[in-house]
Amino acid sequence: MLTEKLLPGVPLVESPFFERDAPEILPPHYLRVARDLNEKGFAIFDFPDPDIEAKMEGIKRDYRDRYDWQAWRDGKLNSLRLQDAWKSDPRVREIAANPDVLDMISAIYGREAFAFQTLNFAVGTQQEAHSDHAHFNSIPDRFMCGVWLAFEDVDSENGPLFYYPGSHRWPSYQNEHLGVSYKQIDGHFREYRKYVRLWNELAAQEGIQREIFRARKGQALLWSANILHGGSAQVDPSRTRWSQVTHYFFKGCSYTTPVANDTFQGRILYRDVQDVRTGEPVPNMISGEPLDARFRTAMLEQYAASASSPSRLLTLMRTLAASPFRANQELPTGFDPLGYLAGNPDLLDADIDPYEHFLAFGRKEGRSWSL
Repeated sequence: MLTEKLLPGVPLVESPFFERDAPEILPPHYLRVARDLNEKGFAIFDFPDPDIEAKMEGIKRDYRDRYDWQAWRDGKLNSLRLQDAWKSDPRVREIAANPDVLDMISAIYGREAFAFQTLNFAVGTQQEAHSDHAHFNSIPDRFMCGVWLAFEDVDSENGPLFYYPGSHRWPSYQNEHLGVSYKQIDGHFREYRKYVRLWNELAAQEGIQREIFRARKGQALLWSANILHGGSAQVDPSRTRWSQVTHYFFKGCSYTTPVANDTFQGRILYRDVQDVRTGEPVPNMISGEPLDARFRTAMLEQYAASASSPSRLLTLMRTLAASPFRANQELPTGFDPLGYLAGNPDLLDADIDPYEHFLAFGRKEGRSWSL
């Protein structure tokens, strides 16, 4: 297997040796999905769970009162979602950690996959075109993917997904490619708009047209880390668009937030992630070796020292370390306190504990807590 021997840090599905190696390695039912993912950046399949109907209907029934429908209808929220419901709901966890899905994507990528995040939606996301790799990515690159499962039929009226086939082949542009240095990466992450402009211009330059996924209930979409995708406008606000998204990483990697990194200036924001199936933390690894704890500590110190207001950020980091709320079981898995502040600029000028604020107000208000 040339990919494994020559490029162990490249997913099989992304390998230049894919067409040579994949037919010898993958069974036919995986090969069809792998070829779609390799060529288009996404693949559609029927979710492999004989009990999926009961799970989907049960989640819809039990979650209906957990969303702020009035705020959504009033335009105060773009969508209705619950993050990391797997922590309290075995049905969400079983969908995310479906063994057949895990086996399939592990084979397609050439490393053991694990779910690290779930999102349960009641309506369409209405999210602009974006590429996941800017928000969470792996070292080495592209060992990340997502699966979206339709809990009901989706058409052009209730906010279908859209994607740009072939956009996954674009390079993994990061801050250094966009001319963003550590001096510009502050708590607001205002330079993110450069990514949005780049993605839109690339689609226009390449002549790639947006395609819509009008899903049937029980159909799933597997997408690669780098594909440009989003959620269409919900034309009919009286309708729902129930669904679950699961994000996957692969073991033997490190996990990071590219939009927050200035890698070559020694600024890397690593993520702490858990395996949804077991609830256990998954260690950050580099080429078979655990990430050196001293190196990670140095990265955090560099992150603080390079901020536009380093003394204030150092004070904030001390506050975070001492917060009595940081271990609260009601926090979403992987809750990023800096990401919470960055995604909610109105909180930046207030001397607040982001853990405490999220638990008291943020989750009820549907605030974003990660970047």
